[in-house]
Amino acid sequence: MPAEVYIEVVALADEAVWLVQTPSGDWSLPGGPLEEGEEPAHGARRWIARMAGVAVEEPVILEATSRHEGERWRLILRYACRLTQEPRPDPTLPGSGLFHIEHLPPLAPDQRAAIYRALQVL
Repeated sequence: MPAEVYIEVVALADEAVWLVQTPSGDWSLPGGPLEEGEEPAHGARRWIARMAGVAVEEPVILEATSRHEGERWRLILRYACRLTQEPRPDPTLPGSGLFHIEHLPPLAPDQRAAIYRALQVL
């Protein structure tokens, strides 16, 4: 069974990062599955436009990683970008917000590391 390809985006605004809340209440980087045939950077822009309601310039690839979920593997492509507008979040999201880098909510360790890596890259 092939791995699913997912996009996660570190969307920075000065010294803050925009995060979304999952239905279970956890905080996460925004993103989701890549559409079949979609170019990954386009997928990153699409997910930010859909979830944050803003367009971003060309995102920068940070890393590729994988996670085993159930009986499938998920390939995760992480991108970084700068927000140049105030997010207008999708009203169907359970929650979202800009969090100062020094006051992040609990996150998966690999997502937290990606945020700090994005600060060095952008």
